[in-house]
Amino acid sequence: MGLLDRITTVLSGSRKDVDSASEVQARARHEAFYAEVMREFADAEHLEPKPYHELSVGEAKAGRTPAVEYFLNSAAVRLHHLLPYELMRMAALVKANGLRWDNLEEGELGQIIDVKPVDQPGIEHGAVNLGPVPEFRNAKGTGWRFFVELSYTAVAAGGRGAIQIRRFIIDCEL
Repeated sequence: MGLLDRITTVLSGSRKDVDSASEVQARARHEAFYAEVMREFADAEHLEPKPYHELSVGEAKAGRTPAVEYFLNSAAVRLHHLLPYELMRMAALVKANGLRWDNLEEGELGQIIDVKPVDQPGIEHGAVNLGPVPEFRNAKGTGWRFFVELSYTAVAAGGRGAIQIRRFIIDCEL
């Protein structure tokens, strides 16, 4: 075995060790982030919204039934009626994460992605905008879990002056 072969063998062995170490570190970061999100949203309100186009006229006008609307052409999602309209007018979207859960095996951790909008307002017309993100492309019929955090000041709503934070875990099908 020549000098070049020895160097190649040593370097290729080190490369495999580096790759496996980086995979372990990436997996550990993923698990830590997943645990952090689950811990943060442990006290969140769970919702299962109806598809927006299936709401009756009374439900849509009253604004009390949570609903999800998927936009195929823009790969975006809109969540309606998470809070009463008066509070939604004052609310701000703090965090928005998404997890596709319909393709996970038993015990598998899914990939939590940031779905907070960057090119449109977080809250518009009393609804929360999510995306557009590449994962929403052609996502019609897929199951998602959204982790949404809203903040608002309750003074204008007749409550205490402190900033209120509401967290939601929303399970829906797009």
